[in-house]
Amino acid sequence: MREKEFVQKESSEMRKSTELFDFSAFLNKANQLPHGEPITYGATPLDRVTTLNQQLSLAVDLQELTYRDIPDDVPMEIIDYVHTTFATRFHSRAEANEENYMTALNSESVFSLEVLEMFRRGELGQATPSELLLTRELRGIRSVELACLTHPYGKRITDTPYEKNMLTEMREVVQEHVELLGGVYYDEPETRYRVKEIVGYEKGEEKLDKAVLMTRKRTIGEMPDGTIIRERSSFVLRLDDGSPFTKEDIEFLNSIDISEDGWQDALVKAGKLDEVAKVLLLNDEFSLAIPISTTIYAYNSETAEAIEARDARLLAERKAAFAKEHPILAAAMNNVTDNARLHRVAEFRGDIFYVGPTTPSNEKVKLEQTAEEINASLDS
Repeated sequence: MREKEFVQKESSEMRKSTELFDFSAFLNKANQLPHGEPITYGATPLDRVTTLNQQLSLAVDLQELTYRDIPDDVPMEIIDYVHTTFATRFHSRAEANEENYMTALNSESVFSLEVLEMFRRGELGQATPSELLLTRELRGIRSVELACLTHPYGKRITDTPYEKNMLTEMREVVQEHVELLGGVYYDEPETRYRVKEIVGYEKGEEKLDKAVLMTRKRTIGEMPDGTIIRERSSFVLRLDDGSPFTKEDIEFLNSIDISEDGWQDALVKAGKLDEVAKVLLLNDEFSLAIPISTTIYAYNSETAEAIEARDARLLAERKAAFAKEHPILAAAMNNVTDNARLHRVAEFRGDIFYVGPTTPSNEKVKLEQTAEEINASLDS
């Protein structure tokens, strides 16, 4: 379905759907179900700016978990990496959640006060998973987080005399909210393991022998409108001398060319990292496969395509308006983009240059040269 048709359909049916939907009854049922709090497994707020102080305080509290009760045999370099990558992923998740919310297809203007109050709860990180699912559908958001649990070194995901397994609880709670809105869970979730980063891999010392950051993504359910429910867990898989990998295994991993496209999947396949990680995680070997966090989120591909189409249209309109108002400058910029073949300035987007990765050195063109070309065109 084309973006314009999608938006028109959604907008015209939005008020009708909320009128037909017994919203008060839904809220009553949703609030009777359990849900997480920020310090446990509550979803990241949709409004990052308003909740900044709250999130910074929460990040400090959760990051303390990365330095407590660490297994004795974990190398300090990996301990430091777990500590740092938690902070990076925590704030990146907040940015991504807000970006998804801010690029929603549908305006708030067509909704009742009761529905708007639900949106506010999502913005403040106080909404239940079912409220977030409904917010995603009504506003036209590509992806929304439903719950997230931080659990470094397996803290809070094993039953002990002192704490309960919050991961099991989070999964059960989210499932209740999904089913409240007619969603279903799969009997056999599709699972994929992927390498995200190499720990301690630096220029001049290209050696893979410490650890890798990995994710395990499980497609666990689906909503009536086709929205997919996924669970993504991140963990560090050790490759050092204390790991299950032999010297020969590590040498084979180092034979993979990580400059090639698809190197992440090639590493997983070459080292059977998915099989090793699965066994270690199932057996709670959390000093070897070190858990960091687990997030459950909802994603709708049709909405994502509609947002992409809308953004492409708006970009084209901005570029056309700029070209009409500044024809000489626009022509000069487009000429630079077309002819420089540099990827350092890869695309003119109407009002800014997109600055991207560079090409090999023999194709690079300095930005100073680019500026000179533009000035020369303006003077002619």
